[in-house]
Amino acid sequence: MLPAEVREAFDNLCHDGRPLVWVATSSDGVPHLAPVCFVRVLEDGRLLIGSVFLVRTERNLEENPRIALGVAFRRGGWDGYLIRGRAQVLREGELLESFRREVLERTGGKRRLRSALLVSVEEVYSLAPGYGGKRLV
Repeated sequence: MLPAEVREAFDNLCHDGRPLVWVATSSDGVPHLAPVCFVRVLEDGRLLIGSVFLVRTERNLEENPRIALGVAFRRGGWDGYLIRGRAQVLREGELLESFRREVLERTGGKRRLRSALLVSVEEVYSLAPGYGGKRLV
């Protein structure tokens, strides 16, 4: 389960000055980094990441399901989290369809999800200055 302060970090991403989430994957030892802003924290602590332009990220995950996410923001001072886990690409199903509707509504119809990444969280670390590297989960 994600701690409450980590769940809060994902609320209202890309709105009101909130940060992007950076998604890191790799294939054949070559790292890849992509920014995303559509992230939903599910009740069970998994993360659902909306894929609009993540073609290479999806291709990497099909070969290697390991994923890392980074988010940094100002909450009084700088704060942030590194999350590691495993992801699968969702191309159909009610979970994806409900997320598609949410993203269409949030963007006024400007963005449509191609798919979603379902992330099972395995590790969470603080990136806060002075606490950087402290494992939370």
